[in-house]
Amino acid sequence: MLGAAVFLSALGVTAAAGLCNDISTDACRLLVAASPNFCTTPSAQTECPSFCGLCTRTCYHCNEVNDPSTCTTSVNCGVGKECIVSETIGDDFIYHYNLGCVDKSYCTSGTDLPHPGSGSSVVGKRSPSKRNLQYDCCDADLCNNKMPAELTPTTCPTGTQEFKDGLVHVCYFLLKQERNADDGAKACANQFRGGNLAYIPSRAADNFIKSSFGSEFSGDHSETFIGVFDKEHELSFVDTDGSPQIFFDWRHGQPNDPNVNDPNREPAQDCVRMFPINGEHYTWQDKPCEQLAWSLCSINIHK
Repeated sequence: MLGAAVFLSALGVTAAAGLCNDISTDACRLLVAASPNFCTTPSAQTECPSFCGLCTRTCYHCNEVNDPSTCTTSVNCGVGKECIVSETIGDDFIYHYNLGCVDKSYCTSGTDLPHPGSGSSVVGKRSPSKRNLQYDCCDADLCNNKMPAELTPTTCPTGTQEFKDGLVHVCYFLLKQERNADDGAKACANQFRGGNLAYIPSRAADNFIKSSFGSEFSGDHSETFIGVFDKEHELSFVDTDGSPQIFFDWRHGQPNDPNVNDPNREPAQDCVRMFPINGEHYTWQDKPCEQLAWSLCSINIHK
């Protein structure tokens, strides 16, 4: 194989500046495809550290605070770590929170936090009079200054379809009860923590959804809301967190909101639904958010 620098030069890619910036996800994928052991080489640290899982994680680190959001102290946890927050209660029935770092494998093990005296320094020392109530992990820098139930999950829960493409890691699920878009988003969140109307970043994700849920869609009564909107600015579509929507799979002639030419006309077509064509292929249409449809949901572990 060509040296990584020569290979990248041939692709027209320049290494990015920064401690944990990949040159590009596509270039890293090509490097790993060309050399499966690439991530174990010194070049990986400078060219594809995030793609290869070599980034260090920085987490909030506090012991026995009354509110996780008040923690401002941070620590560099090293490679292979996630951030964690745990909730404890003492004999005085006062709740406290411990924030820190933990091995990634621990966050997916489903086990309880270590008891005092176990020798673990996961989230700091803990008095024998304290007991753990709940904990949760998150896989991003400085993400753990929230209540455990508010953190984004790090694994896809049972009952969802897992999609991975480079750094993108999303869990999809379908709710087949008709709701308006706002109620659909609430139902997604109620079904699984972190749920919202579906984030669809690419053709690969769109194809994955159609292959995973195609058997669920039948007839003209399975139109389905997704997490794409232009409520704020006509034809400026965003996803559920307000980021610009880059990928689209519009049906021919869409979007066709008549409010483009008549802003006072109601109802505005500010939401997007997957729409059946011959009961098989689903493309997108802009539709009023107040109408009723199914809800395609996602948990965005990493966008």
